[in-house]
Amino acid sequence: MKEEVLAKLDFHGLVSEYVSLKPSGRDKFKGLSPFSKERTPSFYIDTAKGVWYCFSTKQGGGPLDFLMKVEGLSFRDALEKLAARTGVVLESRAQDRHRRDLYEICDLAVAYYREQLAADEGAEALAYLQRRQVSPEVMERFAVGWAPNSFDSLLKHAKARGVSERELTQAGLLASSPDTGRVYDRFRARVMFPIRDYLGRVVAFGGRVLDDSKPKYLNSPETEIFKKHDTLYGLDTARKVIAETGEAVIVEGYMDVLAMHQHGFHSAVASLGTALGVDHAHLLARQGARRLALFFDNDAAGLRATLAGLDQEIGRMFLVRAATPPGGKDAADILLQEGGEQAIQDALTGGLSEVEFRFAATLARHDPNTLDGKQAILNELLPQLRPRDVFDPVALELRRLVEGRLSLKAREVDEWINAQKRRTGQRLSGVQVTGMTANAGAQRGELRLAQLLVSNPALAASIDAGAGFGDPLVEEVVRVARASHSSAEVLEHFVDRPDASKLFEGLFAGPEDENADAAAVSEIISRRREARLKDELSGLKLLIEKAAPGEQEHLFGLVVDMQRAVEAERRSRLRGV
Repeated sequence: MKEEVLAKLDFHGLVSEYVSLKPSGRDKFKGLSPFSKERTPSFYIDTAKGVWYCFSTKQGGGPLDFLMKVEGLSFRDALEKLAARTGVVLESRAQDRHRRDLYEICDLAVAYYREQLAADEGAEALAYLQRRQVSPEVMERFAVGWAPNSFDSLLKHAKARGVSERELTQAGLLASSPDTGRVYDRFRARVMFPIRDYLGRVVAFGGRVLDDSKPKYLNSPETEIFKKHDTLYGLDTARKVIAETGEAVIVEGYMDVLAMHQHGFHSAVASLGTALGVDHAHLLARQGARRLALFFDNDAAGLRATLAGLDQEIGRMFLVRAATPPGGKDAADILLQEGGEQAIQDALTGGLSEVEFRFAATLARHDPNTLDGKQAILNELLPQLRPRDVFDPVALELRRLVEGRLSLKAREVDEWINAQKRRTGQRLSGVQVTGMTANAGAQRGELRLAQLLVSNPALAASIDAGAGFGDPLVEEVVRVARASHSSAEVLEHFVDRPDASKLFEGLFAGPEDENADAAAVSEIISRRREARLKDELSGLKLLIEKAAPGEQEHLFGLVVDMQRAVEAERRSRLRGV
């Protein structure tokens, strides 16, 4: 069946829905990669052979591989989608037919619960949702319903439509008494939230009571089509935005998801009463997530405990940040208040970085100011510093922290990490650490920048949000200065910190001159940008030396673009821009 699907498939037509293709030889086409942001085309297809390759991400395959990657689908889901596209009817296995029956039963229950919400019996539930300011559009989008306070109303409704007790039980909609064996509706007197898989198929339900009954929330049991460890509530709605932005926000409950989506935070999803696990992580990674914001109702100690307990596989796959809604309230409650959207946004951009948390824990065990300490830190962090993929945001962020805090040269660190890919069990020597040690000039520039921002926090507005700094202290000063209105506010944040003395010195470094300070900030930022571009340029030149002929053409184009960017940065600084 797979061969028949591929034989009938218009490969060029499929790819063209995601990539603007231009001819690049006989039966060959090229375009910008759908898997990375780029200016020079690195994505190629050969329609005669039915294959594709992306030079920027170094991955390729056939039509099924392409659809699985670009849509985040499993093999079976991708095959079914291509079969529908080509008109090929796949053979149905008994298991597949049974699963389809369960999906249909869940759909029947959704329609029933929706009808009950609109009926007189659902008036109290509807009033509750309206008090929580859930809009009719969001109720419709998430198919929110009501399970009436009845022993067997769903059972009778389903039986009248030919659905048996056994099938309802297999779908998780009925429970049975351990004493009498009598079956009854699992959900009664509850606001109902259909739980969909990432393709939008209803696989289970969650129900919330309106009074103080326990449990407050009740979920379907696991079934043939529902497994809690690989299902996230709201992912079917959020997956497109997650693919576009690369970020997913993990909240605690159904109402949080509804409120977040209603107020424009469309990448919000929730786990179903379980901790975020590796299966969840792989599911999110297939949707294109690179960053996770864990948005839980915890205090700072609770967030640190969350990060400490985070599965390290997840910590290696994503840049993780743990944040908490202000005031100890959940996200849905915050969004009911005036200014709630901004409060949520501020909380999401703050929080605790998992990479910084892990890095700080390593620094606490070794002295970063000594040669032996640096050596121990680098050896301990090597597994996380090695990129797992062509673009590994966790490794890049950790490298930035290592290079800044340990005053190391980016190119030398890169060469050491690349060498470790070819060796196993080789420890870093003191001589190598000495060779990596960077000129202190760049660090002095960053520290001076932090001091200038303490003196005049308004200058932070001129700094790119994604600028990134080697020293975590400087990074934090920039973030705090953006949210502050005076030097006192900034210093209050750092007053009990041992490194605060470096910032206080900035207030007394010389006479205040706002114009001179602004010019100094521009100068420092410009030189940092130029230095970073030069590092990237050096890295590209190293890649060219090792690249296959087919890749070199693409890399040469990137080198030219990078050289132009370096020159443009230098010219803008000379013009005083």
